[in-house]
Amino acid sequence: MAKRTTVDKTPESRGASNELVGWSTLGLGMTISLLLLWRNGGWAAFRSPSPFRGFDDYNLFNIALLLLPPLTWILLFLKREVSEFGLTPGNTKGALLFTAITIGVFTPICFLFFSKLHEVQAYYVPVFNASGVLYNLEWRGGNLVGGQIDYGRVLYHETVMGMYMFSWEWFFRGFLLFGLRKIMPTWAAAIVQMIPFVILHLGKPAGEFWSSIAGGLILVPVAVRYKSFVPCFLGHYALSVINDLAVLYHHFQ
Repeated sequence: MAKRTTVDKTPESRGASNELVGWSTLGLGMTISLLLLWRNGGWAAFRSPSPFRGFDDYNLFNIALLLLPPLTWILLFLKREVSEFGLTPGNTKGALLFTAITIGVFTPICFLFFSKLHEVQAYYVPVFNASGVLYNLEWRGGNLVGGQIDYGRVLYHETVMGMYMFSWEWFFRGFLLFGLRKIMPTWAAAIVQMIPFVILHLGKPAGEFWSSIAGGLILVPVAVRYKSFVPCFLGHYALSVINDLAVLYHHFQ
């Protein structure tokens, strides 16, 4: 997984002990993950009876829950530096290189194959309709077809998704990964943070769900290598934008 497989023994010069940091990270992380699973509604057997009102409602709830409780816990209760949890710029050149590799690898995959699949179109086109990216759509044969693109809303959509991806990567490859490394080896922390990451992809297209297993593990050595989740965020966000553009492209083909 990564070269460093021993428990992270960061000196306890201030704040809570490594043991309290690690175990409280596990408890808070799993609680937030369960709440997201229930509220987001990806699993029919464990779903809130009150669906989100729309694109903004969904993203505001997710961003707030993924960002605020972990940051509050770290700063006010654990009294640790957020940089210990990967909230630091890290290696800028490494982050840009990883992003460039992501763009180079996934652009042809999305445009030539993944984003034109019916299940991918059926999932993301309604999302674009909800966020206002697409309007004047028509239901035909059980699918949303036609319509027009609002380019101002495209910018808004991708800005919100950037905030969402930032909070997502902060939670999994920042807070959870680095917090858990205080009490377990890197390989174990990688598996633990990967499990809720994958489960929270329930309801997504099958290809995206299954690839989240590899993604949840591949991003771990990147975060550990650069001591930051920022490269993971930039790569994940780049992939999200590429997929969005490819979905829109194939929608009008």
